[in-house]
Amino acid sequence: MKMKISKTRKKTEKSVPTSSHGISKWIKEYRDRFAIDIDQLEQASRQYLAQNEVNSDEQSEKNNNNGLSDNNDDDNGGWTVVSRSLKKTRQRMIPSTDKTLNRLRAKLKRSNEKKELVNFYKFQMTDKKIDQLDQLKMKFELDKQRITQMRQQRKFKPF
Repeated sequence: MKMKISKTRKKTEKSVPTSSHGISKWIKEYRDRFAIDIDQLEQASRQYLAQNEVNSDEQSEKNNNNGLSDNNDDDNGGWTVVSRSLKKTRQRMIPSTDKTLNRLRAKLKRSNEKKELVNFYKFQMTDKKIDQLDQLKMKFELDKQRITQMRQQRKFKPF
């Protein structure tokens, strides 16, 4: 048995249910919690700024009456300029002589050498070992030649 679908029936878009039950109610409450009335916000901010200005004027009058004056208030519009203070560092405490500077440079160089990977790959390690063996052979040959020269001069006394 085949079902016939009428072609006159159109697909309707799913609309958000208007009833305030379950998830739709919670979504509406959540959105309402963050909804902002811009006019009300602007009015509240203007009131706060006006109140703050009145308080700052009263504060400045009180300071002027006590003999204290704010010279920075006119220049910076009420802002306080904060500058970086010089902190004592370890290098400033140590007198900068050549000896101490060289010692610090050597220390930095040693720390950098520890961080550096010299023989990362296996072939580099084998090459290094081969080079060390070649150097040992050369030293051995040089020692042999020196021993033969000393024998010829009769200065070689091993015992």
